[in-house]
Amino acid sequence: MKKTKIDIRLNDFPKELHKLLEGATVYDSSSHPQNKVYYSDFGYYIKVSDTGTLLKEAQLSELFAAKGMGPKVETYLSADKDYLVTEALKGEDPLHYLDNPKKLCKELADAMKLLHGWQLDSVPVSSCMDFYDELDREVSFEQDTFIHGDFCLPNVMLMDGKFSAFIDVGLSGVGDRHIDIYWVLWSLWYNLKTDKYTDTFLDYYGRDKVDMEQLKVVAEVETHAHE
Repeated sequence: MKKTKIDIRLNDFPKELHKLLEGATVYDSSSHPQNKVYYSDFGYYIKVSDTGTLLKEAQLSELFAAKGMGPKVETYLSADKDYLVTEALKGEDPLHYLDNPKKLCKELADAMKLLHGWQLDSVPVSSCMDFYDELDREVSFEQDTFIHGDFCLPNVMLMDGKFSAFIDVGLSGVGDRHIDIYWVLWSLWYNLKTDKYTDTFLDYYGRDKVDMEQLKVVAEVETHAHE
């Protein structure tokens, strides 16, 4: 995950967070324009966004943490802005393992199968499905799987080359598995600069679980949504 050392003004943050920042070296680790993410070398990530926008992510982060597959949530504050503080995880994202694409595909497929196998009791619908529900298409989009919603390489953590946790889970919830499959294949293509490992991932994940026509439709929808 990219980190750029920055100077901050302590009073720009709620006083409840000062103990995590005062005397720390702080880095900007933002990857999306709508959020700011700061890393304190005391061992915390602080995500900042508009008031009320991080509540669902905080709740979902608690769920992942309870299952031992996400960072511990230190605190969630909603004031002038929303502040979600999570402990920094040990390990690295898959971008550090691009020199072994087949092994990488296996770890990502195993992580996805584990996530997609979660029980759905009392789990909210992924906000990804809001856009799909508005579409008037012959193809139906299922809501039968727990998905990440943004299953790109930087949102998966590995420890010693093995899957350990998910991060940035604000889009997770019940949805169509092909959304995750599309995004991991896109992320592999984007980072490896080739699509030759698409079949490798699908073989590890299980082709019997993938409807290729459905995947094509999801690709069209996601490409259009992010233009």
